[in-house]
Amino acid sequence: MSKRLRLPAVLVPVVRLAAGESARLRTPAFAVGGCVRDWLLGLPTKDLDVVLESDPGPLAQSLASRVGGRVESFDRFGTLRLLGPRGLRVDFARARAESYEAPAALPVVRPALLRDDLVRRDFSVNAMAAPLERAGLGPLLDPWGGRDDLRRGVLRVLHGASFRDDPTRLYRAARFAARFGFRLDPETERLRREASAGPGLLSRERLRGELWRFLEEADPEPALRMARAWRLDVFWHPRLRWPRELGRARDPLVRLTLIALAMGPGPGAELVRSLHLERGRTQAALAALEVARRRASPRLALPDAAAEALRLKLAPKAAALSPLMLDGADLGRLGLPPGPSFSKILDRAARAQWAGEFSTRAAALRWLRETTPCPRASAR
Repeated sequence: MSKRLRLPAVLVPVVRLAAGESARLRTPAFAVGGCVRDWLLGLPTKDLDVVLESDPGPLAQSLASRVGGRVESFDRFGTLRLLGPRGLRVDFARARAESYEAPAALPVVRPALLRDDLVRRDFSVNAMAAPLERAGLGPLLDPWGGRDDLRRGVLRVLHGASFRDDPTRLYRAARFAARFGFRLDPETERLRREASAGPGLLSRERLRGELWRFLEEADPEPALRMARAWRLDVFWHPRLRWPRELGRARDPLVRLTLIALAMGPGPGAELVRSLHLERGRTQAALAALEVARRRASPRLALPDAAAEALRLKLAPKAAALSPLMLDGADLGRLGLPPGPSFSKILDRAARAQWAGEFSTRAAALRWLRETTPCPRASAR
């Protein structure tokens, strides 16, 4: 681990600009949380999380105009995100304190000082900050011993009600432990065990968010194995499983579709539908499940994520995932009368295309003539 806090070179210009703008606006700004943790670990990151003890809007807008980016609001707590050139992303938030009216409830927040903002965080390693200065970063602010915990490879919650208040922290613990090879300190481990039923209080949307973050990991399998060891996976689905091909995919939707395929058509569709994904994502995963169930080429072009997942999981024949090369007009040209037989013949053709019996349009038409009785020929 680096002995001192050093900014990645790609962030030096934007931090200096932000520091200059915050000085001009007379509103001190601080880098906080995961980016500080990763810099101390010497890990590359393009992301920057900034907290102010005042409204972050003026600083975000001012910086956006300087770097040629745009600002958007992206959560109910009023956090702002600056998206700039070359993949730059800076998140701005006002320092806040929070309280929980019930276990697993969304927090009630109020403006606060930086110290209050740090103590509300999940683990000590994510509760550090550094002021933005024109020279780069000022002295590390570490009131809860996060730097020492990084050196020891330990995850430690900041208070005894942490997992009870917010059970999503159990999933974050699993991700961070797997990603960094960290262990839970003894007291945090005790609290984790006591809170093991807590995820049952979370909405499906919040559980979906945690699963999606697992699928965004560079390698999701270690985190998923940790979740299984802690019995967190059952809250996503009691029959959750994943295939060995999972690590070969990079897109989270492809990874989710692979998980659904590994679970099988019934449980896999249950999982996908229960997550309340965006409509297009749900349709992509369900399309892959249907093709895998039927072992038949699709009538229409598959979404990219569905096709990639099927290629990784089933390694089908070359043309198996292409849209069916025959249609009702082809049957009509053979003299077949429209009716229920059309669907049966096209279903048979879809299975033949999947099995590799033809892979071109000409071969498909030849297959159709050779395997389908022709009424005109019979009449003669």
